[in-house]
Amino acid sequence: MIKAVSIAGLQEGTPFKKPVVELEEAAQIVSVGNLTWIECVVDNIIGETPKILEKLGITMDPSLLLSGYVSSYEDRGETLGLMIPFVVPGNNKTQTAPLLIFIKKDLIVTIHDDYGGKITRLYNYSTTLLRKLPKEPEHWTDRQTILLARIIDEISESNFSILRLIVERAEQFEIDLAGSRQVTRDISAELSSMKTSLLTFLNAIWATYDTVHNLKYGDADMISDDETILAKFEVILGRLDRQIQMSENVMQMVATGANVLQTEVTNKVTILIIWWTVAGTAELVPNTIATVFGLYPNHEQVFWWLLSTILVSAGLATAIAYFYVRRFFGKSLGMERLRKIKKRFAK
Repeated sequence: MIKAVSIAGLQEGTPFKKPVVELEEAAQIVSVGNLTWIECVVDNIIGETPKILEKLGITMDPSLLLSGYVSSYEDRGETLGLMIPFVVPGNNKTQTAPLLIFIKKDLIVTIHDDYGGKITRLYNYSTTLLRKLPKEPEHWTDRQTILLARIIDEISESNFSILRLIVERAEQFEIDLAGSRQVTRDISAELSSMKTSLLTFLNAIWATYDTVHNLKYGDADMISDDETILAKFEVILGRLDRQIQMSENVMQMVATGANVLQTEVTNKVTILIIWWTVAGTAELVPNTIATVFGLYPNHEQVFWWLLSTILVSAGLATAIAYFYVRRFFGKSLGMERLRKIKKRFAK
């Protein structure tokens, strides 16, 4: 189902905008406009796109774009088709949603689902943008190329905001782990989720980069040949390149944090094992001595002497095990933490 259709453009050099129209009305306006941008929001982009294209007289098969991986570029001479990904958050993971763009002479059609609120912001001030476009009829490629570059730039900048959310989530995760109050959580699953989100974002940015690169160097008939206008795509490529570098840095930061966390857990387990080693040594030596003494006849008569021997051996065994660990392994066994706990109870 088509949820909403909006239209904006230039008629005889004058900007116009209609936030709510029927698709049939939009098709009629196209025939008299110098430049028309039609915005379509659908609930099923696969099923509704062919119907929209048929009513607007666009013959390109949308499956050519939708079959691409994340993004796609299809040049059919009089029609240029693009698919660019939206990056959207959901269920602690990021995912991508397609935006389809079809370009004919004096016509740009964008089709997306409910995630397209990012384009709505651009549409809200489209009148100001359209007023700055070239008005001469022979400059139709310049007009639609500038508008197309602005649409792609808006998507790119909005997608970049998702990286900020991922970074905030990673920082909050680090703060929670470093805090004194912990809750039961699957740390490995959360780290895996963050890595998956970063990879999804990185794949989307790389795919957008490839599409914009094809626009700049593909020499499509629907795109301007003016180097000044094509330079706008170069600016977008530069921004995408910086986004890729930043996402790779964040990926490295998350990986480093995971390694630090794993090292910390390993150290805690090591300390626990050493504690049990000391305790086992303290138990093993007096237990062995008590077993040997138990073989003597009439050992009840020397009970207190035997008890003193066992206690002294237990103390010596514990001390020797403790200082051996301190000497050869350099582990404090968490004694500083025990002192803090002791002081807390003393208060």
